[in-house]
Amino acid sequence: MILGLWMALVLVLAGLWLTRPLWRRAAPRTQARKRANVVAYQTRVAEIEADLAAAVLDVESARQLRDEAGARLLHDADTVAAVDAAAAAPPRHLRWTLAVIVLLALASGLFYWRSDSWRTRDLIALAQSDPAAAQRQMIDGMVAKLETHLHAEPADAEGWAMLGRSYVVLQRFADAAKAYARANALTVEQPHADWLVAAGASLGMASDGHDLKPGRALFEQALTLEPGNAEALWYGGLAALQSGDYGAAYAEWLKLRGQDLPDDIREVLEQHLPELAAKAGQTLPPATALAAAAPAAAANGVSLIVHVRISDALKAQIKPGMTLLVFAKAATGPPMPLAVQRIDTPTLPLTVTLDDSEAMMPAMKMSGFANWVITARLTASGGAQALSGDLEGSHPVARADAGQPLDLVIDRQLP
Repeated sequence: MILGLWMALVLVLAGLWLTRPLWRRAAPRTQARKRANVVAYQTRVAEIEADLAAAVLDVESARQLRDEAGARLLHDADTVAAVDAAAAAPPRHLRWTLAVIVLLALASGLFYWRSDSWRTRDLIALAQSDPAAAQRQMIDGMVAKLETHLHAEPADAEGWAMLGRSYVVLQRFADAAKAYARANALTVEQPHADWLVAAGASLGMASDGHDLKPGRALFEQALTLEPGNAEALWYGGLAALQSGDYGAAYAEWLKLRGQDLPDDIREVLEQHLPELAAKAGQTLPPATALAAAAPAAAANGVSLIVHVRISDALKAQIKPGMTLLVFAKAATGPPMPLAVQRIDTPTLPLTVTLDDSEAMMPAMKMSGFANWVITARLTASGGAQALSGDLEGSHPVARADAGQPLDLVIDRQLP
């Protein structure tokens, strides 16, 4: 801000210096020259009268000479006025200089606006006070630009995939599924496994029950392209588990087990693979070193006691009939909630408990993870998808915090 003011001051001073002939007052020369011409005329008339009195001139000649002197006086007066007017007018190059200065000022202001410098300044200030809101605002800006670009270039498959990823970050899963569908439709001859998986996962997340079954064909198509695709194996196993196809779920998760995985995901696999192997009539190969940790964690279980309240600044935004969703997600791992509590027409503050009994899938429980992010969202739609105008608050939680009261404040409104 200070730098911008200094630049504006320098521009003004430069403009004043270059245009000083335009605002400096010209010397009053017109009146002096007019007085000199009048004195010369009076002197000439006196000479004519003297010659007439001395009989050097006759009456007619004297009249003609006086008329000539008067005509010359008028002509000189017009000439003086024209010369002074020309001198007072700004030189042509100064007019061009003034025009260039005005154009530079306009161009600088336009560049400042188009380059989003003022938005960047506001975004930096917001990031210092609310990093999550700043990140969301930055993504919203990127999404708006992408949407404009894709409106003009609808055949840009990479652009549609990028838009889908952005929608996932914003938890606009239905829009993400549509964007990925456009990207996949444009690459039918050379499909991308990652885009197919993302489309299927977005379809599942867009449903209230996080039903991955509609996307199972997309996961299978991705595995045909890349048999070792970790995300396709993970989501394909979940979709098969939801469908009751334990043999397919076991086969895909067994392949996934051999890959380099985050600890949380590996714990989930080691916890559920023995049960899947038994249901599929298979013999589970020897477990990894982490296998012993998962059953212990599952046996102990976890419970999060969440005290939900709303900030004073947002109390006026609560509308009748809103629904409160309180859910926990893995800090690193799958995006679907591990446990969810739904309260219709809540009265805040209130306290809820999240544990494995609220798991949305048998294979995806809180006890299978060590770190979570808990979120409370007030929504007028009643659906699981975050929408503009919803009121929300989030807080990271570690396993060491389990069983202790946790304070969760709803402190922001989604744009």
